[in-house]
Amino acid sequence: MPLRRNRRQYEQLTDFDRGRIIGLREAGWSNRRIGRPLGRSDMVVARCWQQWITEGRVYRRGGHPVPSRETIRRRLTEVGLRSRRPLRRLPLTPHHRQCRLDFCRPRATWSVTDWRRVIFSDESRFSLSADDHRTRVWRRTGQRSDPAFIVERHTAISQGVTVWGAISWDTRSSLVVLQGTLTARRYVDDILTPIVLPMLSSRPGAIYQQDNARPHTARLSQQCLQGYDVLPWPARSPDLSPIEHVWTRWEGNCSRPEIQEN
Repeated sequence: MPLRRNRRQYEQLTDFDRGRIIGLREAGWSNRRIGRPLGRSDMVVARCWQQWITEGRVYRRGGHPVPSRETIRRRLTEVGLRSRRPLRRLPLTPHHRQCRLDFCRPRATWSVTDWRRVIFSDESRFSLSADDHRTRVWRRTGQRSDPAFIVERHTAISQGVTVWGAISWDTRSSLVVLQGTLTARRYVDDILTPIVLPMLSSRPGAIYQQDNARPHTARLSQQCLQGYDVLPWPARSPDLSPIEHVWTRWEGNCSRPEIQEN
């Protein structure tokens, strides 16, 4: 076979050649008979005809080929992007943001010794039903708090268990399972008096941290904590407390299938 004809076997069909192939095939010509004057193999002719039958077109798809998932992941990794779960937080108004700044700025100079005095406390509710935490974002290291990669959430009622706990740099409280609604009276009788006050009394200079939930700010609770140092806390700021890392770890354990089934 001449060299020119051999090279032509690997060239792309022109639109005119494709049209000729379809027309001649419809006229009853064989693939071999059509391919001979075009300098094409019968396999090339057969593929062109098959494309016309199955797709109703004979032209090539335009653009670049679709990259594989592995290629996309590799390119994202090369530019420093990682697949991570987004930071979840409550929606913040400008007033909330200002209160957070007012809290953080004067404590930015606190030393490790200062923070070791703080006993962080919180209640947390763990869902025992399936919850979709599969949402992920692609971001670089250090961009966790960037608003572009944050998912805002509102509280919702679902089947679960609510607990209270407290931690400090070298100790922790016992975990209290809360049945029903937590009132100021229950907060004082079940948590503050038997657990928190002994912790504060045994640690000179200790500072107690709690959020602004109604049972915490009620007069009865404030009277119980009178004489102790309580850290003022900005509204809607659970992410500022290190105890959130504990809850996050527990949440991951509660979402396991064997936990939900039991």
